[in-house]
Amino acid sequence: MANLTMMDFTIEKYTKQQIRRGLAHYQNIDHSEKLHGTDGIKKLMRKLRSIQYDPLNVVGRNADLALQARIADYRSEMLEYLLYTEHFLTDGFDKEMCIYITEDFERFENVRQIQAQSAERTLSYRGQTEALNILQEVRAFVSANGLTGTKDISIGEVRESRWGHKKLSSAALNYLYTKGELCVAKKIGTQKQFDLTERVIPKDYFSGFRFMTIEQFLDWYVKRRIAGVGILWGKRGGAWQGNYLWDNELRKSTIARLVEKGELKVIHVEGITEEFYCCEDFLQSLKSERASDYARFIAPLDNMIWDRKMTESIFDFSYSWEVYTPVSKRKYGYYVLPVLYNDSFVARFEAVPVSKNKCFEIKNWWWEKGVLTDEKIINAIMEEMKRFADLHNVALSSKNQKQLEVRL
Repeated sequence: MANLTMMDFTIEKYTKQQIRRGLAHYQNIDHSEKLHGTDGIKKLMRKLRSIQYDPLNVVGRNADLALQARIADYRSEMLEYLLYTEHFLTDGFDKEMCIYITEDFERFENVRQIQAQSAERTLSYRGQTEALNILQEVRAFVSANGLTGTKDISIGEVRESRWGHKKLSSAALNYLYTKGELCVAKKIGTQKQFDLTERVIPKDYFSGFRFMTIEQFLDWYVKRRIAGVGILWGKRGGAWQGNYLWDNELRKSTIARLVEKGELKVIHVEGITEEFYCCEDFLQSLKSERASDYARFIAPLDNMIWDRKMTESIFDFSYSWEVYTPVSKRKYGYYVLPVLYNDSFVARFEAVPVSKNKCFEIKNWWWEKGVLTDEKIINAIMEEMKRFADLHNVALSSKNQKQLEVRL
């Protein structure tokens, strides 16, 4: 590490390998901290604040995959419990649809206001603004009946439309959820069951907190987003998606203000011209010792790779999630997961969809160029495959090791 002095603060310079190792440690992907069960998830989420949600379930939902990579004994039931029984976590819009720590709910009022305005424009585009006229009726229905899904209520004209909800009451439910008047109290599969927010979120999470100025909110939001990864550069990318932070002027001015106040640290990475920004916790991760050899399967929308260009710059690894790419244009496959070995991405794979009646089987495996596929790396990956299969309570296919050993 080298130190560069600029104006009245010090910019520290690190190698790519140091940043890679720091990211894996900060995110607990190296399992340097032994996190277990719901208590482990709570500790992790107090640091990361938010993980991205996606309903696709080929080899596990994105949120499950992200937590499985960090919590040794993770099971999807743990997440369901924290979301819909204890309500330590909640569903909501952050960078995209996310699962975030419930103590942040009040602080997201600014985001909900912008999202509600966006929802109103969407209703107008779809010709469904009548949904806004039945909000009181829909709210009263939920108040009287409790858990309510879109199938449980039919108020307003039924629309025959290619886009959006077929029923105005369904559009109204989702609008009230976007505004924060309703919360997701339960899910049946991927179907949301709504209830009044005050009946879902424990009262201890309501203190009447409000940001006094937009600058206070932006300071909090930028620091929170950086904490979700550990380190970010300032230019626009996947990690800055969502309201407010996608705006170049707002983001950059907020970062500059936080650096000036000493609330963000500036870092240079050898071989990369962009400046990076982090909090004190990440600097501590840079001092960590190297973990024992390990392999992890990384979720396609994992916090660590939110910014694809930044990931490519730091890890020399290019990754694109091709689920929405036409088959003829895919380079790899439909639902492909990156494979991290120690501090490098060494491979990616596509699995046969997992179900209770099937084993965990690799459909396609691609090693990255230049990777030395020795016995150590094979053993680490096979160990992670066993753990991955255990997450789904299925057996491990005997064909998998043969896929890995092609280049041995």
